[in-house]
Order: sequence, then structure tokens, then C-alpha cells
Amino acid sequence: MRADKIPYVAEVPDQPQRLGPLWGERAKGPAGTLLKVPGNWRAPVHAHTADYRAVVIKGLWTHWQMDDGEATTVELPPGSYWTQKANEMHDDACLSDTECVILLINDTPYETYMAK
Repeated sequence: MRADKIPYVAEVPDQPQRLGPLWGERAKGPAGTLLKVPGNWRAPVHAHTADYRAVVIKGLWTHWQMDDGEATTVELPPGSYWTQKANEMHDDACLSDTECVILLINDTPYETYMAK
């Protein structure tokens, strides 16, 4: 499928991030999904119900994880990747002035939830 034909949808109402399904259905099982966000966007602290793997396709990204009570972060240019364990709170941001695109891959049903 051509990139301009991917049917992006809002992940959360009134939020700018968009999801473009490539294969599977992430809420039901194995899936690959593109996440597209505007430049200089930062996600709220959140977690997911499944482990996932991610690859930066476009833009400069950063991903924070808690490590012994302190947040660690790394700048991730295109081609970089990370893994995230289920139910671990973390944060993400697009550091670029232009949009970021991330490939998200999950093997089991996957939903996002916010910190309480």
C-alpha cells in the first residue's frame, strides 16, 4: 500500500496523534501500526497492556523509562528502535520541528492507558 493511502485515525479524541494500521488489529492481537505525531509533541505519561517494539521512521524521537526510580532518556534518530514492557509507565516526545513517524509492533492485544 502506498504511504499516502494509509488510513490514519485519531488515537485519542482532541489529541493530535494518529494511528495508521499496516497489518493486524492491535487491540485484538499481532499488529504493525504507524504512529504519526506533529513536531514538538509530547505524550502524557502512559503505559500499554502489551509489550511492543518500536522503530523511528521519521523525525527525532525520545523515549523515557523509569530505571531505579529515575527517568532515563535517549535521543532516537530515524532507524533507531526500542522495546517497551507491558504496564511500565513511560513517556515519549517528538523532538523535531517536523512530524515524527514511529512503527509500533505488538504480538498480543494492545491498548494504551494513562497514569492515574
